[in-house]
Amino acid sequence: MLTAGYLAATGVLGAVLGHPVRIWPTVLAHAVGIVVILLVLPRVPQHRWVIAVRDWGLVLVLPFLYVEVAHLNRLLSTDYHDRAIQSVEAALFHVPPGPALRQMLSWWPIDEYLHFSYVAYYALLPLLGGALYFTGRRREFRYVLATVLGTFYVCYLCFILYPVAGPWYRSPHLDAASLGHFFPTVVHAVLVRAASKGAAFPSSHVAVAVVIWLLAWRFARRVFWILAAIVPALALGTVYGGFHYAVDAGAGLVVGVAGFLAAPRVHRLLGGDMPEPGLGGIDGT
Repeated sequence: MLTAGYLAATGVLGAVLGHPVRIWPTVLAHAVGIVVILLVLPRVPQHRWVIAVRDWGLVLVLPFLYVEVAHLNRLLSTDYHDRAIQSVEAALFHVPPGPALRQMLSWWPIDEYLHFSYVAYYALLPLLGGALYFTGRRREFRYVLATVLGTFYVCYLCFILYPVAGPWYRSPHLDAASLGHFFPTVVHAVLVRAASKGAAFPSSHVAVAVVIWLLAWRFARRVFWILAAIVPALALGTVYGGFHYAVDAGAGLVVGVAGFLAAPRVHRLLGGDMPEPGLGGIDGT
């Protein structure tokens, strides 16, 4: 339901405001692929691998929807709204937070740790989802997946309606080799190849990491403590590395907390199978 709603919203935006020749082939290809996952797979004989693809398929679709954002955010604006975000940041901070953090924490082990945490973001959902899925806790897995997907879609719609390029595009890239020995180079390589311009505010990195961390507190306490070594450093690393404005990270925190708090009500409205209250939340089993 969440994915169908997101596709309907972006489809209406594209149909009403977009330029079909430029945008619609990509949008249509992604939509067809998702429809196949949502409608065709449940009708296929339910072998173990088919069930796994059905359950995890939307996770694999997310990168394609993220790439699509760079096209869809041109629908409403021909420019990016960095100046507004920079003005808010200047009003909140006496000095630019990114350069100030790099000056205060200028030590290569910290550089490595913050960049490792930034790229570890891609393992957060597989870590929590896998801990639930492969221990047979499918109800909790589906709840976590729906909550994370909803958080992603809120961020993606923000990117489309209010595109902000972010300091990665507005400032010269930092020299990765001067920051550390390995992970800065990895992060920069990922961003050069896979970043979606206009997807800075709010930081989906922070929003999704925070909501996964909070969900881990509820459903898998041991995973929560593992993520405690990653998520705060990830949020700091988005600013430290020059990938987001501090305002982006703060907005991402708000979206992540709001997504966690709103999830039970949204899940019930959509007719989802709610996990038992507190199941797996206290003892981490």
